[in-house]
Amino acid sequence: MTKILIRAGFSPLHNPSTEQVILENLIWENTGNMLFPYSIMRILMRKDTLITTVSTAQIFSAKQIAQWNAEYDYFVIPLANAFRESFLTQLKYLSALINKLTIPCIVIGVGLQTNICGIRETSQDFDRTVSAFVKAVLNKSTLLGVRGEFTAQYLKRLGFIEEKEYTVIGCPSMYMYGPELPYKTAKELYAESKVSVNCKIKIPAKLNQFILSSAKQFAHYTYVPQGIDDLLLLYAGVSIDRNKFPKINKGYPWQLHSQICASGCEIGFTDVRSWLAFLESVDFSFGTRIHGNIAAVLAGTPTFIFASDGRILELARYHQIQHMTAEDINEDTDIFKIYERADFSSVLQGHKQRFTHYATFLEQNGLEHIYIKGDEYGISPFDEKMAEIPQNGTLKPLNKLPLKEQAAHLQEYYAFIKSESERQSGWLQLMKRVTGILPETLNAKLAQYCSRF
Repeated sequence: MTKILIRAGFSPLHNPSTEQVILENLIWENTGNMLFPYSIMRILMRKDTLITTVSTAQIFSAKQIAQWNAEYDYFVIPLANAFRESFLTQLKYLSALINKLTIPCIVIGVGLQTNICGIRETSQDFDRTVSAFVKAVLNKSTLLGVRGEFTAQYLKRLGFIEEKEYTVIGCPSMYMYGPELPYKTAKELYAESKVSVNCKIKIPAKLNQFILSSAKQFAHYTYVPQGIDDLLLLYAGVSIDRNKFPKINKGYPWQLHSQICASGCEIGFTDVRSWLAFLESVDFSFGTRIHGNIAAVLAGTPTFIFASDGRILELARYHQIQHMTAEDINEDTDIFKIYERADFSSVLQGHKQRFTHYATFLEQNGLEHIYIKGDEYGISPFDEKMAEIPQNGTLKPLNKLPLKEQAAHLQEYYAFIKSESERQSGWLQLMKRVTGILPETLNAKLAQYCSRF
């Protein structure tokens, strides 16, 4: 039996409830993170394969690492835009873990956070951290898989060699169904058409205004957020924290009484199948979220992406998803004209070749998959297991639920808050006691930290 350890917030096979996903932030801030493990597990799970997920935002004991070395054959690491400042600490943790593991460690789809032109000024510490991570991975694998052209250019600048040390594979979630993609022919778009819209809090005001005003041209639009703060707003009515997001664009639904949320047009999802089923039911999906629109592609729905940065643009280009940049939007830009001129079949062009390259990448790293010739081609035990698991369904705004359900949500939320508060209080009390027996330099640092609470 092949045993694979995969980095993920949670396993779709564990079927966490909506409240678990949101309150414990199992999506790691963004529901797009659900797509990576789902797709990779589907492709790698053969009859004789066992896949276990693990979160890696911590330092693991030598005993735990030794256990993984003894029990598992591979450590698979799907990543998003991990080459960014806010992820450097986690990247260092990952590098340390990989250096201590003796099993193959394969990175599937890592990207650079960059601007729309692909230009990125990086510090020496940033470059050193990324280089150390890439070298650690290459010591335990044949080839690193990166998301697109901008990331490839950056690694080349660091001195790594394309097709020898890294290769562009795009996003692994795009290969959920192997060499095929669901596709339905685009119908004429009307004001009565059902559309799905997605957006981020942190985007240029002009782009935010265009997306939201375009959405309101449709009588049956649905806004589908992906951020953990948005989902908490829907689940428990908690307004988005203005300390975390001091600048929120006009019209963005950050409170229950914001127009989009109050009207019932905003919904969320905490499992992949419910999300895809909804997107399959709409006529068109558009917005600024790369994985909100990749999910629409996987549902076979006509999709258009408005790229606000390089990490989105490099994926849209590589997978030939219809797109335009935020900078190209002007007062004459019209969502109906965009739809009319778009060739939504472009995403199919070259997909089989891109998948073949992806499959070759997996095989070069020793990973077998369900699309290997001679096997039960394309048949995944993962599908059979998921068919037995109920879906979480649609998450509606708290104020649109019956009073009994509202009360249940609030009870769950406040019980969680109390539990977290007690846990943190206990930890801080322990730290304060420990400071008295530590060396003076460390004692002072801990005392200073604890005094902030």
